[in-house]
Amino acid sequence: MATVGHFVLASETGLLTVFPLIGLTLTRHAHHFANRWTSAIFVAICSFFADVLIHRSHYPGAYTEAALTAAGAFALSVAVSFTPIGKHLDRLAESFVHRAPITNRARTEQAI
Repeated sequence: MATVGHFVLASETGLLTVFPLIGLTLTRHAHHFANRWTSAIFVAICSFFADVLIHRSHYPGAYTEAALTAAGAFALSVAVSFTPIGKHLDRLAESFVHRAPITNRARTEQAI
């Protein structure tokens, strides 16, 4: 049963998961998010570490709950990628893939 305490822990885990992902979208490595599988792996890794940092596992093994959370986040990320919202996000991500890097020569020409 979901309690207020569980909601707070889930919210903290979600926020801690999202911050590295947002940070990566602001770098030159953002093009990796255009692939649904790579993106889902990033989400799973971030949710694993967030879950480990937020609370201990309620299951046998120190990282069992974090691994289950990561698997659920991976599956949810892949499932969302097939929805209309996910397809819209894919189109937004494609702008990172097709953007040509600015070379030193291009920077010089832009300055002129």
